[in-house]
Amino acid sequence: MNISSQALKRKILSSSIIGNALEYYDFTLCGIFISILAREFFYVTDTTTSILWGFFAFSAAFWTRPLGAFVFGYVGDKFGRKVALTWSIVLMGIPTFIISILPSYESIGILAPVILILCRMSQGLCTGGECNGVAIFTLEHLKTKPGFIGGIIAGSSGVGALLAMFMGFIMTQDFMPSWAWRISFSFGAVASIVGYIIRKNTAETLDFVKVQSKATSAPLVTVWRHNKQSFLLSIALGLYMGVLAYTLVVFLNIYLSQYIGLTLSKSIFYNIFGYSAYMLFCPIFGAFSDKISPLQALKFSGRLSLFAPFLVFALLQVNSGFSIIMGQILFGVIAASSYGPTHYFLQTLFPATNRYTGISIGFTVGLSLTAATTPPLLTYLLSTFSNLYIPAMYLSACGALWLMVLGYLYPKIKLHYQTQKTDDTTDAITAI
Repeated sequence: MNISSQALKRKILSSSIIGNALEYYDFTLCGIFISILAREFFYVTDTTTSILWGFFAFSAAFWTRPLGAFVFGYVGDKFGRKVALTWSIVLMGIPTFIISILPSYESIGILAPVILILCRMSQGLCTGGECNGVAIFTLEHLKTKPGFIGGIIAGSSGVGALLAMFMGFIMTQDFMPSWAWRISFSFGAVASIVGYIIRKNTAETLDFVKVQSKATSAPLVTVWRHNKQSFLLSIALGLYMGVLAYTLVVFLNIYLSQYIGLTLSKSIFYNIFGYSAYMLFCPIFGAFSDKISPLQALKFSGRLSLFAPFLVFALLQVNSGFSIIMGQILFGVIAASSYGPTHYFLQTLFPATNRYTGISIGFTVGLSLTAATTPPLLTYLLSTFSNLYIPAMYLSACGALWLMVLGYLYPKIKLHYQTQKTDDTTDAITAI
């Protein structure tokens, strides 16, 4: 098979984009419909408590996401990237379908929230293998312009989330029946079958084929022994990304509907602009990392996070359509500045023998911690202190912390690679 042919390269990239978008559509739906799911499956009367219970169900996916990264990371490093990605997408469709037909709390009582949480845990398990695995798969196939290609993959998750937002906007219109949200989940279950077919017909990466015989039975142990600093930095990057991504996709809807006074439908509508900006700017910032290095691009993102969030939340508080759209777009750009270069950067941190495990587990552990806690934490702080700039303060502090950790760990990683001049690390030394 001629991996250099343009036709095959287009097939690899398109299959990765479509598969990733479909999986993130399924995963994002619960965040979009969080207010409805909280009301439907939890027995509470207070609005804030209802939202917090909804966040609890949503965050259940992040409890198992590191486990999914461990399982699919092992499969990806031992049996192949293609095998891991194919199974992750088909298994995502099962819990999505169950949610679409799940009876309400009024119908089956406590079983409703229990089943919902179990479904979210199953979705998290699958996403743990998808989030970084699809970028590893694509970048091992396509060697040129890794920042730009990684940015496209990052943006493709935005395509899935954007589709989920669009469905959320349509299904929450006044003329739609109260059960219309279930249609969105049914569509996601069918889409997973399409994703499976696409993934099944792709080729394994040559990087994996070359090192398959060197795969260990305990790749995580190998990562910790030989790539500890890289592993810790991937956790830190996940922590930073979790704050930005899930403030954008989950919390801003709650902020606009609960604290600015918009309807949920309007909040979702405005959030579409933010996620559209994120989707469009991820490849731009990825290409930016090709020019100046992924390290410098991520430093730029951290500096942007120090000040820009205050402007974002000032714009959102003006409560006019134009200012809210500008605030959403600006926040989408902030999130893209971090995620655009991320896949390229992570690809440089680990050798091919344990790359899937090292990247997936490290990044997912960090992402899960902040993605699960940021929306409910900000909701609680806003309810307690009634300061509408609290989210901006939190985001600024996270940006400062990311810059400190990056500045501390990066020199150690570079020194490690310079003393380990093997064929497997040459590209990494050059890139970072």
